[in-house]
Amino acid sequence: MRRETQVKLIRELLDHNAAGTTQLADDMLVLPAEVYVSEHHWQAEREALFRRRPVVACLAGAVASAGDFVSLTAGGVPLVVVRGDDGVLRGFRNVCRHRASSVVSGCGTGASSLRCPFHAWTYRLDGSLLARPQAGEGFAETDESELGLVPAPVGEASGLVFVRPEGGDPVNAAELVGDAAQDLGDFGVGQYVPFDRWESSWPCNWKLLVDTFLESYHVFSLHRSTVGRYYLSQPMTYQGYGPNLRFQTCQKSVLELAEVPEDEWDLLSRATVEYLIAPNTILSHSVDHFAVYQFLPTAVDRTDVTMTLYTPEPPTDRTQRHYERTLELHQEVGADEDFPQAVKIQQSLDSGLVDETLVGRHEVALIHFHQALDELLEGGNQQAGAG
Repeated sequence: MRRETQVKLIRELLDHNAAGTTQLADDMLVLPAEVYVSEHHWQAEREALFRRRPVVACLAGAVASAGDFVSLTAGGVPLVVVRGDDGVLRGFRNVCRHRASSVVSGCGTGASSLRCPFHAWTYRLDGSLLARPQAGEGFAETDESELGLVPAPVGEASGLVFVRPEGGDPVNAAELVGDAAQDLGDFGVGQYVPFDRWESSWPCNWKLLVDTFLESYHVFSLHRSTVGRYYLSQPMTYQGYGPNLRFQTCQKSVLELAEVPEDEWDLLSRATVEYLIAPNTILSHSVDHFAVYQFLPTAVDRTDVTMTLYTPEPPTDRTQRHYERTLELHQEVGADEDFPQAVKIQQSLDSGLVDETLVGRHEVALIHFHQALDELLEGGNQQAGAG
């Protein structure tokens, strides 16, 4: 993030703090319960946001070399992105052409091929079928050249890799990043490498989990014994980039900069700067790492969460334990504090006796998120991100 942006954000925060204010939306937002519990609403989201619209698969550093791959499921469709021997990044449906089992799981590096664990059908990195061991004459009537993995369009921009489960049009990744590109380029997002990942599953709507990231109002209360000791709840500011947005949660020490010459101001050492890349990915930068959260719904009330910790360079003996502790802290705050609240909210909404939830004017990024989703759903009949 360039220096002039950091100075601007610090100045806005200090001005708000001096005045006892925070950034406000024009109006509060009333969210009907159906946004989180309606099967019809979820089906519309699945088609428009998670099948016809590309989603973030990973940061580019996770698939930088031949044989590197990352798998995920979007809109119920198993997917894999892989770097070929020719250096080309490709996406496929992660579905074996034999019995539809997943070919790979999780992520990996340096693979020479992709091998389904069920019956060992094996695919080259370009998706073509390589082998069907011990099949004999069992598939004599089939043409191996027609049994490659089904392609899924991919695109790269600003260090992000996108994949679309449905449709064959090219993915315009630069359009999907939009005006967030400048910041992500300044961070050098594409140079970060994966350290480790945490996978979990939660019995709640995916948006409830995203919601927990998009306002700092809860920090003083929910996180009082962890990060709440160090971070401000208010003031908070954000910037919208079309359906994407940037927001920052600042350490209390940032207020000390009011007494420091402006040429010594530094935001990144005193704040967590986060980006929502629509519809379902959070890039969270703190000091020396990015935590990339992907919220992958499998039902209206069930969401798989993958958090991958990315570091500027591979860990050394000196930094290994530091990054392990960093991952543990993310797990502690998410699994023990944030995400259980989302589950409790889902239970309340599922009761049928809660009609709505309220979003205050000071929860500006949260309002932007839901209004942007409404716009994406309204335009869902047009295939997003097509070049």
